[in-house]
Amino acid sequence: MSPPITPAEAEVFERFHDAVFVRDMEGNIRFWNCASAKLYGWPSCTALGAHARTLLQCRHEKEHYDAVHARLLADGYWEGELSRLTGTGIRRLVNARWSLRRDASGQPIGVLETGYDISSAKETERHLKASEYRYRNLFQAMAASFWELDFTAVGPKIRALLDAGVHDLEAHFLAHPEVVRDFMQSTQVVDLNDHSVRLFGRGDRTEMLGNIDRYWPDESIQVYARCVVKSLAGQPDNIEVTRMRTLEGKEFECLFTACFSKENIARGVILIGIIDLSELVEARHALEIMQTELAHVARVSILGELSASITHEINQPLTSISTYAQAGLRWLQRPEPDLREVENALVQIVDEAQRTDDVITRIRSMALRRPAQERDLALNEVIQDSLKFTDHELRKNSVRLTTDLATSLPPVRADRVLMQQVIVNLVMNAAQAMACANSSTRELTVRSALLDAREVRLEVLDSGPGIAPGLEGKLFDSFFTTKATGMGMGLPICRSIIEAAGGVIQLANRDDGKGGARVAFTLPALPQSNALGRGFPHAPS
Repeated sequence: MSPPITPAEAEVFERFHDAVFVRDMEGNIRFWNCASAKLYGWPSCTALGAHARTLLQCRHEKEHYDAVHARLLADGYWEGELSRLTGTGIRRLVNARWSLRRDASGQPIGVLETGYDISSAKETERHLKASEYRYRNLFQAMAASFWELDFTAVGPKIRALLDAGVHDLEAHFLAHPEVVRDFMQSTQVVDLNDHSVRLFGRGDRTEMLGNIDRYWPDESIQVYARCVVKSLAGQPDNIEVTRMRTLEGKEFECLFTACFSKENIARGVILIGIIDLSELVEARHALEIMQTELAHVARVSILGELSASITHEINQPLTSISTYAQAGLRWLQRPEPDLREVENALVQIVDEAQRTDDVITRIRSMALRRPAQERDLALNEVIQDSLKFTDHELRKNSVRLTTDLATSLPPVRADRVLMQQVIVNLVMNAAQAMACANSSTRELTVRSALLDAREVRLEVLDSGPGIAPGLEGKLFDSFFTTKATGMGMGLPICRSIIEAAGGVIQLANRDDGKGGARVAFTLPALPQSNALGRGFPHAPS
């Protein structure tokens, strides 16, 4: 029998980077190169003469050994994956290729095997498949719309714009929306999940594939334009609230997210996610309506408590009108009518009528049910106007009012009527707290101030009993009240009004060495430049 390998072959095989060994037909190893020793961890002195299957404890991944050996004898060649145990006790997956060696008469004399380690590659492939499986499940199962977009056709269009001298793409897109539309018509939907079909389509997934232009209303196309700009700038994503359109033409508000990973951008792919905000928008609208209704109920309740003050405010000018009218008649009924006195009486009647009209207008504005109407306000003016509502109530309860209003306050942005509601509520609460406690000294201070040029603060300080221990954190809770006939909605509504205007309201006992409570709220101050532009007076130099 001829030797399984010649010296010349052995020299060549030693130069191979792959593991090469030769076994005879009984399976005993007759040649073992250095790469084999490195891969399997057995030196040639151990491997030579050993039985290959015993030494390497070989496992065929897909086929039985006898079937593989039969194929080798029939075909003269076999290739496949083998699991083998190394000298260090570690199993490695090997891609092996067997070639049958024959003598001059054609009889099999041995098997030449070359192989290389594919353990790491297989593990990577396994992780990749598992990752792809998880991604596919997430892609399909998430209760959000996910799309994969192919924008490879957009690249040449962008290069054409840059070559034409367009340096500011965002400004160019704003000035030329038709360019954005052209880009969108070149961007194709190549994959989307089932939720996307339910949200945008009519049940047919293939119907939704194609260009994305039809899903974007005119008002939203600049969102796509910003995605293009941000992806070119190397930013990781773009997240915005926008509007999109279904195949049926229905528009809805959504949270739009586009992901620009380097790997996907290199492939010309963008992944986008879309979350329908329609129900959230409807819930937010319903909440706004409910808050408006609650604020209206609270204002009507305040007006009920102020009914005596309102009656007093209206009766005063009406009494004056009657008095001046009677005086005018007397001057006219004289043998020689005094027309100058009659004229003076008529002027007074007109003034008192206007005063009555002002009171009624103020009451009507407080009683109206309407959504918030924010505008620039001079807080001191709102304070002074609000205190007119409480004048009679303060005098009835023997409360001495002091105002300490800072000059040249910057304006704030809020609803005038709602701010009046807050101030009246806070002043009334303080007056009633002092009256209910039979405080011997009933002093109320309303103070405004500017904090760090960024916030305007209003404080209401009383000389009443203060806040009882344990109640500090409860007074702003809905339906919590210390009044026998209270609803517990006044302070919670005040807080919602202040917070909606971007401010903060706090209630605590006074910390200036005097007894009583202190309630204060702050609102963001508008920049002075904005105030001047809106007609507010210049600050003193």
